[in-house]
Amino acid sequence: MGRSTHRSTVLPAAPPTCAPWLGVPWALLILAAACSSSGSGSTRARTGDDAGSVTAAAAVVDIELRPMGRASLDEYSWRRGPGREAFARALAAEKKGDMRGVEREAGAALAADPGHLEAAWLVAVARANLGELGGVLEPLHVACTGDWAKWGERSLVLPALAAFRDTPAGQGWVRAADEHRAALAAALADSVLVVARSAPPRLPRLGDGENRVEQRAELYAVAMGGSRWLRLTRTGGAVVGAVAASGRPLVAYAAYREVVRGSGSTAVRDLKIGVVDLSTGRTGREVELRDVHEVTLGWAVRGAEPTLVARVVPARLAAAASPPRTYAIDWRQGQKRGTDLPPPRDGLRVRALSAERRRLPVAGVTADWDDAGTASALRIDKSKKVVAPGGAMIDGHSMVWSPDGARLAFATAAEDPCGDGAARDVSVYVVDAASGRARVVNKGTGVPSPSWLDANRLAFVDGDGVRVVDAGSGKELSRLRGGGGVVTAALGESRACAEGSAGTAGAGDGSAGAGDAEAGDGDGEAGDGEWDDEDDAAVGGGATDAGTTTAPP
Repeated sequence: MGRSTHRSTVLPAAPPTCAPWLGVPWALLILAAACSSSGSGSTRARTGDDAGSVTAAAAVVDIELRPMGRASLDEYSWRRGPGREAFARALAAEKKGDMRGVEREAGAALAADPGHLEAAWLVAVARANLGELGGVLEPLHVACTGDWAKWGERSLVLPALAAFRDTPAGQGWVRAADEHRAALAAALADSVLVVARSAPPRLPRLGDGENRVEQRAELYAVAMGGSRWLRLTRTGGAVVGAVAASGRPLVAYAAYREVVRGSGSTAVRDLKIGVVDLSTGRTGREVELRDVHEVTLGWAVRGAEPTLVARVVPARLAAAASPPRTYAIDWRQGQKRGTDLPPPRDGLRVRALSAERRRLPVAGVTADWDDAGTASALRIDKSKKVVAPGGAMIDGHSMVWSPDGARLAFATAAEDPCGDGAARDVSVYVVDAASGRARVVNKGTGVPSPSWLDANRLAFVDGDGVRVVDAGSGKELSRLRGGGGVVTAALGESRACAEGSAGTAGAGDGSAGAGDAEAGDGDGEAGDGEWDDEDDAAVGGGATDAGTTTAPP
């Protein structure tokens, strides 16, 4: 992206009729800036008679618009990077209220790892608290463009940064906010959604009682224009899957940290459901479900607005289990309520140590599906064309129509997901709905879970990463890899190899929770309810992620 179109402009001191913008919502900041600049269109300092009417003047700094997000998934793993020791010392200083220590140690972490977003934020806030306002802009820029939804909006209202916002650089920062928002929205509009692990997971061997799960995964949007990774969730690595609303800029996710076993049954102890508004990157208020055996999450449309619906099967940990119930999830208010909407069929099914996309039945397609959701052939209802992928079985839960309805994508099911060699092979097909012509666009292993970006681009899982191809030619457009693996829909989506195999230990790096915990912010703000793995206290309050859970308008 090029430079901002802003230029240095002289702003007079705000007249008495204009209220200061400290502590008000970001929507009012622009009005306040406009109020203070009323009648000033000059690009140079006023002289002569004009100067006599100006009590104070300063040139607003031109803010460079930088690419949003990070260049790779691995750049979000700063907690395991070269700045980790200095950053730990910064957190210790933060707990003591030692702003000078925070600035020094977080600065050392940032020097060792220039992409350490948490360190950059702490440096900016510490310098503002110390009155060193000239050193705030650069680290603030690093943190906020790296994760605007977490820190960008907060930087516009945080009391600790009020004095900075009064400086020429701070006024320029406030005025550039709309351009940052527009850049983020543009990146999100042309992106592929993935669930990605920062490191290999640590999955427990299930025993009676509570069992900690470390999936080490978050939801990301990867902008196709520049392959920039934009983090959408901040759950401390607890995301297990996601499901997008059809035709709407909304995506729901599910996350949990513990499973519990008792009375011969296994359940998710603390399933949390949230929604990200992809027009802004902001997260709604999470809803928690306790002790559930199974939850199927999907979108239903009644009227103009899509509704997030969850079918909940309670845990069978006691002698008498409650019957399944269906809820509408109000992600703006963080509440659930009973609903007469039907349970979702096209959705995300979550169980203890298992998450799968479920899509059957799929409109416009007829087949003789077996109990596993597979069939040897399918018929496209509109054209009456029959598609049979050469002896392989079609995985019905992988089927998905392109947005224009002209193509159908699906994957074959592995002959033996737990076997060796060719028994584990799967293929991804794209079928022209009118002619019934089928093209193989990929051969690999695993559960591909195809997902359309638009009418021509298709994303699917291939091994430990995601490929994006041109659906017409099969040409690869992008390959997304990194960390502990990347998928399009859900983790642990493969069918179990044996009864109870989900309880086997997963690969890990031997360090509990490495790289997933997030820092306190050094800003004294109270937490706002977003589930964040932040065990470190912030100065003046608890560990926080303020500013990220305000419901989008």
